[in-house]
Amino acid sequence: MNKPKLNKNISINDFNNWYWYKKELVEFCKQNKLKTTGRKPELTTRIAYFLKTGHAPKESNIKSLKTKNSIQVLPNSMNNPIPENYTSSELYRKYFKSIIGNHFHFTAYMMQYIKATPGITFKQYINEWKKEHERRKEKNYKPDIMKSCEYNQYIRNFFEKNKNLSLKDAIKCWKHKKSQPGKNKYSDTDLKIL
Repeated sequence: MNKPKLNKNISINDFNNWYWYKKELVEFCKQNKLKTTGRKPELTTRIAYFLKTGHAPKESNIKSLKTKNSIQVLPNSMNNPIPENYTSSELYRKYFKSIIGNHFHFTAYMMQYIKATPGITFKQYINEWKKEHERRKEKNYKPDIMKSCEYNQYIRNFFEKNKNLSLKDAIKCWKHKKSQPGKNKYSDTDLKIL
């Protein structure tokens, strides 16, 4: 079965049943005058709504974190709370590197931590980041994978079952999996392609 074209005539079932690259989703949004910003899950939800109703969804009244009005500002004290419009920007990357060191990087865990801890201060963020950095050094530690990172989750699940196979094998199975209809979760039947 061939992957259908992503256009306004695709059925919602076909849309939900195939893997789409973000660039394909953005292009669909452009062609149909839908908002093009956001991560893959947001774009997917927006397109699914459009395919079901024929209308653009009403976007949240909450301003997007990345609007022109959301100016990112460095704190004047580490005891300042992280602002509501916080994004993992280059400005904050440089700020955290200046305090933690060049080994600082943004993580999915810390993004979830910020969302789960309203009013968290920059100092609390830094302390929690350092704790997570230490946990990552443990042999059995597995960091959370964001829901939108299907490839990373697939590769992790592949190696949990196939420690003796290579990354090249995992990628070959992933490419085959996403070219087929259905969910993109690892299954032992994926090995038939090898």
